[in-house]
Amino acid sequence: MLEKTDLILVEQTQSGQLEAFGLLVKKYQQRVYNIAYRFTLNIDEANDLAQEIFLKAFRALPNFKSSSAFYTWLYRIAQNAGVDYMRRKRTRPEYLFPDEFPNDQQLSHPRVTDSQVVSTAEASEIQNQIKRAIVRLSPRQQQVFVLRYYQDLSLREIGEILGLRIGTVKAQLFNAIRKLRQLLADYVDA
Repeated sequence: MLEKTDLILVEQTQSGQLEAFGLLVKKYQQRVYNIAYRFTLNIDEANDLAQEIFLKAFRALPNFKSSSAFYTWLYRIAQNAGVDYMRRKRTRPEYLFPDEFPNDQQLSHPRVTDSQVVSTAEASEIQNQIKRAIVRLSPRQQQVFVLRYYQDLSLREIGEILGLRIGTVKAQLFNAIRKLRQLLADYVDA
Protein backbone atom coordinates (compact mmCIF):
# COMPACT_ATOMS: atom_id res chain seq x y z
CA MET A 1 0.00 0.00 0.00
CA LEU A 2 2.75 2.46 0.96
CA GLU A 3 4.75 1.65 -2.17
CA LYS A 4 1.66 2.37 -4.30
CA THR A 5 1.31 5.75 -2.61
CA ASP A 6 4.97 6.47 -3.37
CA LEU A 7 4.50 5.48 -7.01
CA ILE A 8 1.47 7.77 -7.32
CA LEU A 9 3.50 10.65 -5.88
CA VAL A 10 6.37 9.87 -8.25
CA GLU A 11 4.02 9.85 -11.24
CA GLN A 12 2.47 13.13 -10.12
CA THR A 13 5.93 14.70 -9.77
CA GLN A 14 6.95 13.40 -13.18
CA SER A 15 3.84 15.02 -14.65
CA GLY A 16 4.80 18.40 -13.18
CA GLN A 17 3.01 18.43 -9.82
CA LEU A 18 6.03 19.45 -7.74
CA GLU A 19 4.14 19.47 -4.43
CA ALA A 20 3.98 15.66 -4.74
CA PHE A 21 7.78 15.54 -4.48
CA GLY A 22 7.51 17.67 -1.35
CA LEU A 23 5.34 14.93 0.17
CA LEU A 24 8.00 12.34 -0.67
CA VAL A 25 10.65 14.53 0.92
CA LYS A 26 8.54 14.95 4.04
CA LYS A 27 7.95 11.21 4.25
CA TYR A 28 11.61 10.21 3.87
CA GLN A 29 13.52 13.20 5.23
CA GLN A 30 14.36 11.58 8.57
CA ARG A 31 15.57 8.36 6.97
CA VAL A 32 17.71 10.25 4.45
CA TYR A 33 19.08 12.50 7.20
CA ASN A 34 20.02 9.41 9.23
CA ILE A 35 21.89 7.96 6.26
CA ALA A 36 23.66 11.27 5.70
CA TYR A 37 24.59 11.53 9.37
CA ARG A 38 26.18 8.08 9.33
CA PHE A 39 28.57 9.36 6.66
CA THR A 40 29.23 12.81 8.07
CA LEU A 41 28.93 12.38 11.86
CA ASN A 42 28.12 16.10 11.89
CA ILE A 43 24.67 17.68 12.15
CA ASP A 44 25.24 20.58 9.75
CA GLU A 45 27.03 18.49 7.15
CA ALA A 46 24.33 15.80 7.42
CA ASN A 47 21.66 18.43 6.71
CA ASP A 48 23.63 19.64 3.69
CA LEU A 49 24.18 16.10 2.43
CA ALA A 50 20.50 15.20 2.90
CA GLN A 51 19.54 18.26 0.88
CA GLU A 52 22.01 17.24 -1.82
CA ILE A 53 20.52 13.72 -1.87
CA PHE A 54 16.99 15.01 -2.39
CA LEU A 55 18.20 17.37 -5.11
CA LYS A 56 19.90 14.47 -6.91
CA ALA A 57 16.75 12.37 -6.52
CA PHE A 58 14.60 15.16 -7.93
CA ARG A 59 16.87 15.58 -10.94
CA ALA A 60 16.96 11.82 -11.54
CA LEU A 61 13.23 11.30 -11.01
CA PRO A 62 12.38 11.36 -14.75
CA ASN A 63 14.54 8.21 -15.06
CA PHE A 64 12.87 6.40 -12.13
CA LYS A 65 11.45 3.04 -13.15
CA SER A 66 8.77 1.51 -10.99
CA SER A 67 10.57 -1.85 -11.08
CA SER A 68 11.87 -1.13 -7.57
CA ALA A 69 10.38 0.58 -4.55
CA PHE A 70 10.92 4.34 -4.38
CA TYR A 71 12.78 4.10 -1.07
CA THR A 72 15.12 1.45 -2.51
CA TRP A 73 15.93 3.82 -5.37
CA LEU A 74 16.30 6.80 -3.00
CA TYR A 75 18.53 4.80 -0.69
CA ARG A 76 20.89 3.98 -3.56
CA ILE A 77 21.15 7.67 -4.38
CA ALA A 78 21.82 8.43 -0.71
CA GLN A 79 24.52 5.75 -0.49
CA ASN A 80 26.24 7.02 -3.63
CA ALA A 81 26.09 10.60 -2.35
CA GLY A 82 27.55 9.44 0.96
CA VAL A 83 30.40 7.66 -0.78
CA ASP A 84 31.05 10.79 -2.86
CA TYR A 85 31.05 12.84 0.36
CA MET A 86 33.65 10.50 1.89
CA ARG A 87 35.84 10.82 -1.20
CA ARG A 88 35.62 14.61 -1.08
CA LYS A 89 36.37 14.60 2.63
CA ARG A 90 39.55 12.57 2.14
CA THR A 91 40.91 15.33 -0.09
CA ARG A 92 40.14 18.07 2.47
CA PRO A 93 42.40 18.65 5.48
CA GLU A 94 41.09 17.69 8.91
CA TYR A 95 40.94 20.45 11.49
CA LEU A 96 42.12 19.94 15.03
CA PHE A 97 39.11 21.51 16.71
CA PRO A 98 35.54 20.32 16.46
CA ASP A 99 33.14 22.81 14.93
CA GLU A 100 30.54 22.22 17.63
CA PHE A 101 31.38 23.53 21.08
CA PRO A 102 28.90 23.35 23.95
CA ASN A 103 27.49 26.67 25.05
CA ASP A 104 27.80 27.90 28.62
CA GLN A 105 24.39 26.54 29.60
CA GLN A 106 25.34 23.06 28.46
CA LEU A 107 28.52 23.10 30.52
CA SER A 108 26.82 23.60 33.87
CA HIS A 109 23.28 23.38 35.08
CA PRO A 110 22.33 23.88 38.74
CA ARG A 111 20.02 20.83 38.88
CA VAL A 112 22.40 18.37 37.28
CA THR A 113 24.13 16.01 39.69
CA ASP A 114 27.65 14.65 39.35
CA SER A 115 26.33 11.13 38.74
CA GLN A 116 24.15 12.42 35.89
CA VAL A 117 27.13 14.17 34.34
CA VAL A 118 29.23 11.01 34.62
CA SER A 119 26.55 8.73 33.17
CA THR A 120 25.89 11.19 30.32
CA ALA A 121 29.61 11.41 29.59
CA GLU A 122 29.94 7.62 29.64
CA ALA A 123 26.97 7.19 27.29
CA SER A 124 28.41 9.81 24.95
CA GLU A 125 31.81 8.11 25.00
CA ILE A 126 30.24 4.74 24.21
CA GLN A 127 28.25 6.25 21.31
CA ASN A 128 31.44 7.84 19.96
CA GLN A 129 33.29 4.52 20.21
CA ILE A 130 30.45 2.74 18.39
CA LYS A 131 30.54 5.32 15.60
CA ARG A 132 34.32 4.96 15.30
CA ALA A 133 34.00 1.18 15.21
CA ILE A 134 31.30 1.27 12.52
CA VAL A 135 33.54 3.46 10.36
CA ARG A 136 36.23 0.75 10.60
CA LEU A 137 33.94 -1.87 9.04
CA SER A 138 34.19 -2.54 5.33
CA PRO A 139 31.84 -0.33 3.28
CA ARG A 140 29.50 -3.27 2.58
CA GLN A 141 29.43 -4.28 6.26
CA GLN A 142 28.69 -0.67 7.22
CA GLN A 143 25.80 -0.55 4.79
CA VAL A 144 24.27 -3.82 5.99
CA PHE A 145 24.75 -3.00 9.69
CA VAL A 146 23.30 0.51 9.41
CA LEU A 147 20.35 -0.64 7.35
CA ARG A 148 19.55 -3.41 9.83
CA TYR A 149 20.10 -1.69 13.17
CA TYR A 150 19.67 2.01 12.43
CA GLN A 151 17.13 1.90 9.59
CA ASP A 152 15.39 -1.18 11.04
CA LEU A 153 15.03 -2.90 7.66
CA SER A 154 14.49 -6.62 7.15
CA LEU A 155 17.17 -8.80 5.58
CA ARG A 156 15.03 -9.07 2.44
CA GLU A 157 14.73 -5.27 2.16
CA ILE A 158 18.48 -4.88 2.66
CA GLY A 159 19.10 -7.43 -0.08
CA GLU A 160 16.80 -5.55 -2.46
CA ILE A 161 18.43 -2.20 -1.72
CA LEU A 162 21.99 -3.46 -2.09
CA GLY A 163 21.32 -6.00 -4.83
CA LEU A 164 22.50 -8.90 -2.66
CA ARG A 165 21.12 -12.34 -1.89
CA ILE A 166 19.79 -12.85 1.64
CA GLY A 167 22.62 -15.30 2.40
CA THR A 168 25.18 -12.64 1.50
CA VAL A 169 23.35 -10.09 3.66
CA LYS A 170 23.39 -12.52 6.60
CA ALA A 171 27.10 -13.19 6.13
CA GLN A 172 27.95 -9.48 5.94
CA LEU A 173 25.86 -8.78 9.04
CA PHE A 174 27.45 -11.65 10.95
CA ASN A 175 30.97 -10.45 10.04
CA ALA A 176 30.10 -6.85 10.93
CA ILE A 177 28.81 -7.84 14.37
CA ARG A 178 31.83 -10.06 15.00
CA LYS A 179 34.23 -7.25 14.08
CA LEU A 180 32.29 -4.71 16.18
CA ARG A 181 32.52 -7.05 19.18
CA GLN A 182 36.29 -7.17 18.72
CA LEU A 183 36.59 -3.42 18.28
CA LEU A 184 34.34 -2.70 21.25
CA ALA A 185 35.69 -5.45 23.52
CA ASP A 186 36.49 -2.92 26.27
CA TYR A 187 32.84 -1.83 26.36
CA VAL A 188 31.11 -5.20 25.98
CA ASP A 189 30.60 -7.68 28.81
CA ALA A 190 31.92 -11.07 27.78
